[in-house]
Amino acid sequence: MKTVKHIFILLLTIFAVSCGVSEEGDGSYPAKVKISGKLNDLPDGTKVVLYTIQRVGGKKNVAETTTDASGKFTLKYTVPKIGLYTLNIGNQAEELLVLEGKDLTVANAKVGYKISGSKENEQLTELKQMYDKYSEKGNVLQQEYASSENKEEVLKKFQALQTEQKVAVEEMLGKLNGAYVSLVALNFIQDKDGSFDAISKSIEKLEQNFPQDSLVMEVAKAYNAKKATVVGAEAIDISLPSPEGKTVTLSSLRGKYVMIDFWASWCRPCRMENPNVLRAYNHYKSKGFEVYGVSIDRDTEAWKQAIEQDHITWSQVHDAGGVVAAEYGVEGIPFTLLLDKEGKIIAKNLRGDDLDKKLAELLGK
Repeated sequence: MKTVKHIFILLLTIFAVSCGVSEEGDGSYPAKVKISGKLNDLPDGTKVVLYTIQRVGGKKNVAETTTDASGKFTLKYTVPKIGLYTLNIGNQAEELLVLEGKDLTVANAKVGYKISGSKENEQLTELKQMYDKYSEKGNVLQQEYASSENKEEVLKKFQALQTEQKVAVEEMLGKLNGAYVSLVALNFIQDKDGSFDAISKSIEKLEQNFPQDSLVMEVAKAYNAKKATVVGAEAIDISLPSPEGKTVTLSSLRGKYVMIDFWASWCRPCRMENPNVLRAYNHYKSKGFEVYGVSIDRDTEAWKQAIEQDHITWSQVHDAGGVVAAEYGVEGIPFTLLLDKEGKIIAKNLRGDDLDKKLAELLGK
């Protein structure tokens, strides 16, 4: 089933079994709940399995039952705290659901199954439908792109669809008003920088509604790190050792345009970009441009060897434990931030010609 397959893959990347207090229930946990239904076209003895979604190991079987000859089943489970689960039916369909202190009903739907019995799951159904809607529109455009002679025109349609989806998800986040399923909706946002205001408001609501929930705290921590790199924010100061063991601070470069460059010797895209950075650095350093390279190498010698091999002459420091990278919300490298003379972020991830164009705009050719 397309909806659940794609949503489930998204969730496995960050979701864990977690705790909180539901707005709907009385907050009394553990809570005994029943999930029941009468499903069509299933053979007697079809297995129905409830899984928790976990960060490590994917998912875990926590309860199971089987259908009778008429397709009826009842599954009982004691919910420790509100959380995200999946219900696997006959190994053919897997539905995402929210479990809290409420009994749920499963019924046949046009596609897959519908789970009802709580506001959270009604909202989740709406999210799934929205996800399917934009997935199918995207699939149609992919087919059109493959056969089109005017691919630029189709790319414009893709961009328009992305904008439409962005607006729809932001509106949905506002409507959810901090419901637990907001965690699912947040995964639908591709341009997190572009939707940061909507994301921040949603996370603030989640933290108010579920202050002790480990997943909410984890997601909030990740987005707070991203907040540190939003264009317009003042860059967090960095103080790390150079190859010679001397401490070099980012703030020591104030008064210049500075590019923070997170990289590593083992990162092929980083190494491929280094010649472009070197060219820009050599051209603009006399005009007030500096690069502050932050290596996340664990192997100090490999880092030093890469510096020599790539003819790097700009400031280099070593973030061996990845502490600074975590503070900056770095999820992948290369990752760069361009700062103005006051240390404020003015651009992100400029590479190749884009970096040259921006520097020419700021410092002249």
